[in-house]
Amino acid sequence: MRPEKKSKNVPAASGSDRIDALPDDVLEHIIGFLPVDEAGRTSVLARRWRHLWKYATALRIRCVEDDACFSHQRGLKHSQDPEAIDGMLRLRGRAPLQVCELTFDCFYKDDDVVRLNRWVRHVVMCQVQRFRLENFYAAEFMELDNLPLVSRHLTRLELVGLLLNSDFCDFSSCPSLQHLELSDCYFRNVKRLSSDSVKWLSMTDCNFSTESSTLILVPSLVSLRLHAHLYRPPILGSMPLLQEAYVRVPLLDNFPMVCEEENCYSCHDIMDNNKCALLNGLSNAEKLALLSESTTFIFKSDLKQCPTFSKLKTLLLNDHWCVPPDFSALTCILKNSPVLEMLVLQLFSKEHDHIVEIEGRYHPMVDRSAVISKDLKAIKIKCEAVDENVHKILKFMCTLNIFMSSNRYFNQTILLVMLNYVVTKFL
Repeated sequence: MRPEKKSKNVPAASGSDRIDALPDDVLEHIIGFLPVDEAGRTSVLARRWRHLWKYATALRIRCVEDDACFSHQRGLKHSQDPEAIDGMLRLRGRAPLQVCELTFDCFYKDDDVVRLNRWVRHVVMCQVQRFRLENFYAAEFMELDNLPLVSRHLTRLELVGLLLNSDFCDFSSCPSLQHLELSDCYFRNVKRLSSDSVKWLSMTDCNFSTESSTLILVPSLVSLRLHAHLYRPPILGSMPLLQEAYVRVPLLDNFPMVCEEENCYSCHDIMDNNKCALLNGLSNAEKLALLSESTTFIFKSDLKQCPTFSKLKTLLLNDHWCVPPDFSALTCILKNSPVLEMLVLQLFSKEHDHIVEIEGRYHPMVDRSAVISKDLKAIKIKCEAVDENVHKILKFMCTLNIFMSSNRYFNQTILLVMLNYVVTKFL
């Protein structure tokens, strides 16, 4: 039974140390910022503190190998003994939690896997609202039980370095979950990742199956970040509320986007035989970044049934969209973006490594091209230098009646491209 709480109207202490004047709920919140073992040590401070640690609003567990250099780099001061943590969890019972951070890297035995899954179940039963579970500095993924999470209280879930199976990826029993962040996880033959409530989804450096694609069904999604993967990329379901998406998905050449059989969508039947695996799910976005990093242009099959991006106002593409001589991929997505206002082309450079930034607008003396939105206000090209490849893209922009100039310096190559086009068109 929980001891009686101290009144919120406690008079201020007469001494210089006024911490005893704070009510219990404030002290429990403060204790929650401590690692779980240090939180437990507060029980010896005074009689009043004997049970406060059990009701701390946050639980921070760190089980890492005793590597001082590594721990310092990761901001981890020390490791906590797993058996001691078992005992502390039993003592605190199911007192509600707002936050839990569980970080580990030294779980290699079968007993460790059982212990980890027991901790996860315990935390969920404590009605945790924000839960981060991280496995780092380990040679293998740590496998979670293939059981769905069941919680009416969980609002944010962050998973790092874990092996996930099909049933676990069904979040339908977490109706309050809105923020889902998955990093360095392996989806082992997971056919679906589903949630009706998630609004923010981030998947970074995750490994998907080599056998079949994973369908992502999150119809309430507002923001998506899909940054890199191995093997087959996922398939995106309908996201009618999507506002922004950042998609950077390299594809290994020996793992195609979908089956090569004409009548097969992915490796299992999904969604009305629509073979537009990524772009269709992104078609409601207002702000969109589509970046490819592999020799195989992963959006090629999608463009055969390219959807209309009826709300898209800002679009970021990289050089894999800008392939001469016909620039068909770039032309296709521009034709299907009727209200586009800003186009950014990031060419042959990393995200923040560009030196030259070229801006383009319609020339007032010529008619607008039918390819590009009538609402287009500006085009930006970011690159390291104006080389032959960029030169070809600039010439293509001229065919759309868009004229470019550099905001760093007026490049002579850009000027020659513009003059050559004007001479060809008007003389």
